[in-house]
Amino acid sequence: MSEAPGKATGEAAPAGVPGKPSRGRRMMHILAAVLVAAVLPVVLIDALVGKFGADAMIIGLLVGVLGSKIGGTRRMLYVAPGVGVAAGLGAFTAYHWWWVALLAILAVIAGAGMRFGWQLPLLMLPFAATFATREPSGKDAVIYGVIAGIATLYGVVLMRRFKTPEVVEGQRLSLPAAAVVAIVFGVAVGGAAAIGVALGWTEPYWVPEPVLILALYIIMGKRERIREKALGTALGVIAAIPLAIVGLPAWAISVLAAVAFVLALWQYKRYWLYYGFWTFAIILVLSPPGHVGTEAAHRGSEILVGIGILVVALAIMQVLGTWLSKRYPQPELAEIGPQ
Repeated sequence: MSEAPGKATGEAAPAGVPGKPSRGRRMMHILAAVLVAAVLPVVLIDALVGKFGADAMIIGLLVGVLGSKIGGTRRMLYVAPGVGVAAGLGAFTAYHWWWVALLAILAVIAGAGMRFGWQLPLLMLPFAATFATREPSGKDAVIYGVIAGIATLYGVVLMRRFKTPEVVEGQRLSLPAAAVVAIVFGVAVGGAAAIGVALGWTEPYWVPEPVLILALYIIMGKRERIREKALGTALGVIAAIPLAIVGLPAWAISVLAAVAFVLALWQYKRYWLYYGFWTFAIILVLSPPGHVGTEAAHRGSEILVGIGILVVALAIMQVLGTWLSKRYPQPELAEIGPQ
């Protein structure tokens, strides 16, 4: 009996198989869904509330989608109100010493989540506060937090449409081990933010950014991201140096940044190359006219300092984990440190 193509034989099914849309059509569906579900709400909020409302919508939507993906939709429903509070407080305190204290406290809460397997969704709390848009007005900060919280819930609803699991169980640690993780993580995130504030950097969130991002990857078992992020950052900074020397016009800088962003999306499977293009593009987007070199120096130093702080924190965790493993029969903390 002959076998149907694309089933038992392992051959690819014909492009014209009924019910199976082509790759191009699937991409069009995805782009249309992104436009309707994400871009239009952001534009609407921008028109009704202002730019800070659109920023809150973006950060809340990203946190809701990412948190649901890594922690489950049900857990993010519980975390969403906290995201709104964290975002509002982050907007009101950024970028002062109260912001540093806020990030440290939220990082401790996220680290303590390892006691119950909740660290992945709880990581969204320091994420929301770290990247909040600065709003000195208390009223605007409250509005910012409310929009961010609602947008987080909206992101959860979107992910439920994509059949995302309701619960993604995280790593569970003993109480002493979870306490060590919480304290060290809080010191690392707060210390990174404190460096940016103390040095008077205009965008100090770039220092704790690698601590948060790489902590997420480490929990997911991707320790190699530390080395790849450092390499990508260095390559992105080096690539921007010739542009600082040549001094291209603003339109050319914008075109190069757009091309770099597209190339970064194509290279997402090779993280070091993806992050190199992304760093290069961010430098070009954020740099004032004629100050590409200054922006490259700031971004590179901030991100690399954050990576260095994380490496030190991991080394401390490994030492403490080894000590704890001798006193308790669960050596799980030693596995978190660098291998």
